[in-house]
Amino acid sequence: MTDPVAILGVGQTRYRRRHSDKNTAELVREAAAAALADAGIGLDGIDLIVGGVAPDALAGLANIDLMSIARPGIPYMRINTGGATGSSALLAGMTWIAAGRGKAVLVVAVERMGHATTAQNIFNSIFDPIYEKDISMSTISMVALRATLMMQKYGFTSDHWAQLAARNAAVSALNDTIERPRVFTADQVRGSAILAWPIHALEACPTTEGACAVVLTHAALVGDRTPAWIHGTGAFSDTYAMGDRFHRPEGALDNLITLERAARKAYGQAGITDPLAALDMVEIQAPFASSEVMAYMALGLCTPEDNVAFTERAIAGTAGVAFQPSGGPQACNPVSATALIRITEAALQIRGRAGARQIDGIRRTLSTGQGGATQFSTAVILGAEKP
Repeated sequence: MTDPVAILGVGQTRYRRRHSDKNTAELVREAAAAALADAGIGLDGIDLIVGGVAPDALAGLANIDLMSIARPGIPYMRINTGGATGSSALLAGMTWIAAGRGKAVLVVAVERMGHATTAQNIFNSIFDPIYEKDISMSTISMVALRATLMMQKYGFTSDHWAQLAARNAAVSALNDTIERPRVFTADQVRGSAILAWPIHALEACPTTEGACAVVLTHAALVGDRTPAWIHGTGAFSDTYAMGDRFHRPEGALDNLITLERAARKAYGQAGITDPLAALDMVEIQAPFASSEVMAYMALGLCTPEDNVAFTERAIAGTAGVAFQPSGGPQACNPVSATALIRITEAALQIRGRAGARQIDGIRRTLSTGQGGATQFSTAVILGAEKP
C-alpha cells in the first residue's frame, strides 16, 4: 500500500442481548446510515461493501448478509473469521482501496445470535472433530485450560481474573452503546457460578446483538475532515487443533503466536519499536479476563516474567496505557461485529468523539481481533496523524 487509508465515518447500534424490536436489515441500516453520515458520503459514493458475518447457524438465519447488507449495483463480499470477523472485513476493504479498485468502502458487521438456540453448539464445533471430540472441548473449557496453564506457569490466581473482569465492568458503565451494562465487583465475580474451573460466569462475555459500520476512504477523499488514520495492520492464522500447539518450539497453547506475529507486522508498518511507549490505548478482542492477560505478552507490552506484575498495574490503571475504555468484549460481545467495534472505539477516541468514555490525549491506538479457536488474529494501529 503506497497511499494512506483513513477511517472517515463510524456508526453503531445499541448493543443488547436481543433486538426483538428490529430485524437484521434495520440494524444494518441504522449502523450504516450513521457511518455514511459521519463520513459525509452517500451510498452512491461507495465502491465496495464488505459484510462481516459469522456462520449463518450462529444467528439461525440463512444468508443473513444477502438479505440485509448487500446492495444491488455495488460490489459485495462476505468475510468470516469467527470473533475476528469484523477486523478481517476491515482489512479486506483496505486491500480493495490499495489495489486501486475504489476510493471508498463501507464495512458492516452484524450479529443476531440472541435469536438462535444453537449458538453454543456452533461454538463447540470449532475444534478438531476426530482427535479432540473425546475430551469434549468447548469455548469455555478451552479458556479454562489456558487460564489454568497461566496460573501454573506464571503464578496468576483466580483473583486476577476476577479483578480484571470487575475493572472492565466498571468502565463499561460509561459506554452509551451498551443498553444494560453489567457492573459488578471482584467479590461478585468470585461468588458467581463456575462454568469450568477457574472461569466464573461473570468473567465471561454476555450474549449480545447489534451492528457496527465503518467507512474507509483513500486519503484523497478526506479533505478537511478529521479521520483516524490507519498506521499499520497485521493478520495471521494458525492450526485450529489445540493438541498441535502443546509441544512445538513456539506458539504453545498460552502464547497466541498468531497475535504476536500480527502485532509485530503492524508495529513494523507503523514504525513502532516500543509498543508500551508508543501506544496510548489498547482495545483487545478478549471475551474472558484471562484471554486479555494472554494478549499482553503477545502484544509485547510485557515479558512473561513481568506478566503478573503488569496485569496488576493494568487492573490499577497504572500500566502506562489505557486498556478497554469501552469495557471491551467482556461488557458486550456481538461475535461478528466485536473486532470491528474494537477498531471503531479506537477511532472514536482518536477523533475525540467517545462521549463519556473519552480519554484525553489519545493519539495512537492498537485494536486486536481473535477468532475461532484463537487461530485467527489481527492487529490494527490507528493514529491521529496522517502517516
